[in-house]
Amino acid sequence: MAGQTSTTPLADVRFVGLRFRLETRGLQRPVPVEVAALTHHGPGDHVAWRAYAPIEPPAPGSPPPAPITVPVPPAAPGSLAAALADIERHVVRDLPHAVIGLPPFAEKTLVREQRAYCPLLASCVVLDVMTLAAVVRPTATPQSFDSRLRHIGLRPPHERAVTWDAYALAHLFHTTVAQGIAAGRWSTLEDLIRVAGSSVPAVEPEFMPALDVQESLFD
Repeated sequence: MAGQTSTTPLADVRFVGLRFRLETRGLQRPVPVEVAALTHHGPGDHVAWRAYAPIEPPAPGSPPPAPITVPVPPAAPGSLAAALADIERHVVRDLPHAVIGLPPFAEKTLVREQRAYCPLLASCVVLDVMTLAAVVRPTATPQSFDSRLRHIGLRPPHERAVTWDAYALAHLFHTTVAQGIAAGRWSTLEDLIRVAGSSVPAVEPEFMPALDVQESLFD
């Protein structure tokens, strides 16, 4: 991950809470119909930016998308690629970022598949907030996301929006991280990665944004 050192203070990290709303349509795998994201700078509660987009999934029976080639075609309006490209615009090159997932399988899979449109986001390490929460507050039986939220004082609404889920995910993450810091369990991004990190394959160089002239002078 660009800008990461062997000991990255948590205050230097941009943590991206990412949530998809998925629907199951026929025999297809669940498809995303909405996405929401927000980023905090460091372990505090200050929100740096928010993003939300509805997604128009492919029609049932549509053929799988063709592999993305270079030059990358424009993202279709309303598509998953367009939604992730919009989130990508908030990701700052050469600053450490980490994606927060719950669990992170859907986030990793969907972002990876669209990596040509969000290469910086797809290069981020992914942290499983439920694994972190289990370390800070272990229980005799596995706890659900909603149970963890109630424990920290968040009552899930009956009709919940994906934007609320993204907020709740980030709130649980930052509450958990603060508790772990207080208990001496972690203090750097690398500590979190060792506990709950999920590595991602490198994004092909042809999909990565080109360095500008000023950056290339110092390579």
